Amino acid sequence: MRIILSIFFFITCMWSKNIVYSDEVVSLYLSQDDTKVVGRLLPTNSFEILKEQGDKVYVKIQGFVNPKAPFVIYYNNTQRIIVAAFSKNTKLNFSKKDMTKDDKWDRVSLEIWAEKKKFFKNDKEMLSRAKELFVNNCGICHALHKEKEFNANAWPAVFRSMVDRTAIEKKDHWLVIEYLQKNSKDFKAN
Repeated sequence: MRIILSIFFFITCMWSKNIVYSDEVVSLYLSQDDTKVVGRLLPTNSFEILKEQGDKVYVKIQGFVNPKAPFVIYYNNTQRIIVAAFSKNTKLNFSKKDMTKDDKWDRVSLEIWAEKKKFFKNDKEMLSRAKELFVNNCGICHALHKEKEFNANAWPAVFRSMVDRTAIEKKDHWLVIEYLQKNSKDFKAN
């Protein structure tokens, strides 16, 4: 029985993916030796670590791309919830690109190098921290807006118009924006 459990555990570990999240913006690079940042992965979005090497990790990012703007990967195929954004001249080599007639945008997968940071196995703690930042800072000058008061595409502009009046640190801006978008009145899970 012990041998069977050991084999089962080994097989499970081999097939399990190293899916993680970041609570801050992560710089992206085309190769492991690059020093030039070509893009940014935004907080609260899942990604898979394929391998670690030095101060970087090779990751797989999944999402949707608007064919008219192929330098941004979005969370779903209808809203502007950004997973990762790249400089416009960056040649991205999507390893998977499914074009469907029903979807507005193409489903893609991208393998790319990222800076190694503290990553988390789930997004619960970081979303809780984002909510706390929002609640403790964004109701000081006026009544606190409910997360569902605005749609996902409106929240970034609403937040940016008022964030300078709060104590939210710049490094946490995208964390709060992603939280608000993923709790908006029209949010659609991917």
